[in-house]
Order: sequence, then structure tokens, then C-alpha cells
Amino acid sequence: MGKMRSAAILASALLLAACQSPGPAVDALSDSASIAPATSSNPFSDVIRASTAMPFGPPAEPPSGYVAFCSRDPDQCAAPSGGAPVVALDSATWHTMEQVNTAWNTEVKPLEDAAHYGRVDYWTIPRDGYGDCEDYALGKRKSLVDLGLPARALRLTIARTPDGTAHTVLIAATDRGDYVLDNLRSAILPWTATNYTWIARQVPGQIQWASVGPAPKLQGEFVSAGIAQ
Repeated sequence: MGKMRSAAILASALLLAACQSPGPAVDALSDSASIAPATSSNPFSDVIRASTAMPFGPPAEPPSGYVAFCSRDPDQCAAPSGGAPVVALDSATWHTMEQVNTAWNTEVKPLEDAAHYGRVDYWTIPRDGYGDCEDYALGKRKSLVDLGLPARALRLTIARTPDGTAHTVLIAATDRGDYVLDNLRSAILPWTATNYTWIARQVPGQIQWASVGPAPKLQGEFVSAGIAQ
């Protein structure tokens, strides 16, 4: 019980800190690390780094900002009655994820909640062109659900960046492993390739949260992004 309580307290406390802002952190994590050149045996234009499923640890208390968002926008937090817990990753789905990630990262400018809304830790889908890390993640999740990806597979996740700043991203759980859609970088990376310290995440069903377990070792470095066309 002590470990479970500690995870819950840590997850809630992290979200009271500011999001990591774009800048040096982006340069420190090279986008080129995620993509390898296509080969003659690969029928698609991209070869995506292999990933694994992010393991779940003990239950964690949902962040207060998320709870308040759900009370204002319950349709965005309703536990789906069906739908797959993972995305079937093929070439078309990968490019949809890339397009959504790029669109939100390009069209929304970073602005902290205190300056934007006059309060801290205000989670919302950004509709005025400004937002912070969790707002990007919520917007990307909504867009991907609207485009047909299963809501249960799209999970808000809390981490610390290498400089120790709290940060929230969207993770897409796929049948090829879990991938990070991040407002700090253009590339979509395996969750193990970000240099982040992972803290807590949604579990399938959208309401419950859990701490993140230790990362497993990858058996191979790259996997084709387009198993089915």
C-alpha cells in the first residue's frame, strides 16, 4: 500500500509543475534517431524503430488537472464500451499519426497555463492556438479518435524530461509497441527512446491511471512500419 500511495502522490505532484517548453530539450533529443533509410526489402518509405508495450505498475491517482478536465468535458473521458486496446499499426495508420502530431505541433503555440488562463494545471483541448503539453496531448487524442483510432489505445502519459521538468505526452499503444506523440519534437518515437523518466499513464478505459513499470529490453533495433498496406 505504501508504494501504491507514493506512486499516486508523485503522479499528482508532477502535474503541478510547468510543462517542458520547446527549445534546448528538442535539440538534445535528435529526431534522426527514430528513422533508418528504407531498404530494397522494405516496400514502404519508412522503417520505424521497434518498440515494446509500456508496462503498467501499481495504480496511481489521476492528476487533478485531468480530473477537472473530465468534469468539464466528460465526453472526452467517458470509458469506451468497446474498441481495441491497441492500434493495428500499418503504413496508413503511421502516417495518420505523423500528420496529426505535426499539425498540432505546428498550429498550437506553447503558452503556460498561468499566463494563458490565469491558473495553473488547467487541462483543455486548445482551440485558440495556444496551449501547454497536456493540451497538445488532449488535442492529438481527440483528432486521432475522430479519425477512427480506438480511444482505449490513446493514453495520456506523464514523464520527466532530462532536465527534471514535468511533461505530458500522448502515447499510442500499437500491436508493434507503444509510441510517443510529443509537442517537443517532430518525430514519433518508441517510448524507450526519449530519454524521459516515465511516471504514470492512463490504462485502457481512459479513467484509471497507473504508474509505469520498468522498461524491457528490445530484441531488435528496427521494425517495418508497414506490415499491411
